[in-house]
Amino acid sequence: MALCSSPVVAATTRPGLTQGDWLIRAGAARITPMEMRSNIPLIDGTVETPDVVSPTLDLSYFLTDHWALQLAGGVSSTRYRVADSMLSDFDVGTIKTAAIALMAQYHFRPGASLNPYLGVGMVRSHTLRVDPADHIPDFEVEDINSMLLGAGLDYHLGGHWFANAAIQYLKVPTYQFKGEGFSAEVDMDTLITGLGLGYRF
Repeated sequence: MALCSSPVVAATTRPGLTQGDWLIRAGAARITPMEMRSNIPLIDGTVETPDVVSPTLDLSYFLTDHWALQLAGGVSSTRYRVADSMLSDFDVGTIKTAAIALMAQYHFRPGASLNPYLGVGMVRSHTLRVDPADHIPDFEVEDINSMLLGAGLDYHLGGHWFANAAIQYLKVPTYQFKGEGFSAEVDMDTLITGLGLGYRF
């Protein structure tokens, strides 16, 4: 019995990630707008939004030792503000968005305790709710598809557990705010930095 059970114990405590593994991660990420540009007819000014810290959840499946697919999703609320307009500065409102991302990743050191990776994918962002600020008429924000580039590393803590650090660059297309008496075009990219804890099964 001891001879038969030894390979099973070794298999469940092996380091690293390889073909056939599933990895679920939970953590937190800081979302930072970059190179934000906007066009607001009639009143000019620029659209601004602060950094946001958001919880994260993703699931990866290793198609081969080197290649994995990662599915991630989440819901976030973002405040928008107009600065330096002809009407001075004012709040626009808060937009609640659900996003789902699919990324293909190449892992450089399958089976190793420290495994860096690079990835590329797409993100679909869907507007769930718009809460205009006081004295701002109702407006809509269109859904968008964005390109996602990422890099990160997984570190085997022992057993089934992994620590993760990742950085992602989201290339966001120009999107529009539309409402009665108010419209704006916003063009920005986004940097996402995150830490997480993963479980292999």
